[in-house]
Amino acid sequence: MATPGEFPISELVARTGVPAASIHHYRRLDLLPPPRRAAANRFLYSQRHADAVTRIRDLRERHRLPLRLIAQILDAENSDHAPVPAMADSGEQLRAVAISEFALRGYTEVSVADICAQAGVAKGTFYRYYKSKQDLFFRAVEAVVDNTAEEFAAAVSGEVGLSRPELTRRLARTLLPGLPIMLEVAKRSVQGQVEHAAAAQRVFWRLAERLGEALSDDPRGHRLAGALIMDAIAHIFAEGLMGRFADRPSFDEAGAVIALTAPH
Repeated sequence: MATPGEFPISELVARTGVPAASIHHYRRLDLLPPPRRAAANRFLYSQRHADAVTRIRDLRERHRLPLRLIAQILDAENSDHAPVPAMADSGEQLRAVAISEFALRGYTEVSVADICAQAGVAKGTFYRYYKSKQDLFFRAVEAVVDNTAEEFAAAVSGEVGLSRPELTRRLARTLLPGLPIMLEVAKRSVQGQVEHAAAAQRVFWRLAERLGEALSDDPRGHRLAGALIMDAIAHIFAEGLMGRFADRPSFDEAGAVIALTAPH
């Protein structure tokens, strides 16, 4: 039985906007305080948990930090020693700013000086962490890939038998925040820039391998993941381009090609 101030996970999801699968993943990583067990399969949460989940979401979405670093930040914030800044060091701070700036303005329009100014870091300090703007760009894209893979793993954790359309929808939700910077490296690749072409290939296979690990223990899981990435990107674009039309057509999987190609 719940005591005043306690609530089930459905209420925690409603208060924070974070899916239950992600909350369970955070629990397994000890990022959240243990909930109170009210029955064999029933756990109760409190505002303390809601605050912690909200903090994790903020660090993930606004600063694009990996869960390992979030664990260190939460540990510091919940101990007797002084709070730590939102970024562990200048390198992390520069990378977080770079992710936001490259995604918003594109690679060409962003300079090292811009990134340093936004991060509050001296330009000389920049080169202690990164060789060049390009080096930072590639590292930023890799961080986005790893964060996306972590979020997808949380979104499917513990669930068996999910359909391909459902996997596509879940991947689309986790892929969307980092998609602009991934598309930026892809754009520069198709423009014929050799180093960016190589980076784009590395990024795609890194994402496919990480997602494949979340989907299956079979090393061939990255093949399914590669197809899901394409499906998810198409889903995101379809929603973005057609979502504003209330009367847009609805195609099921089997009928989509037929509906689009059948003669009138």
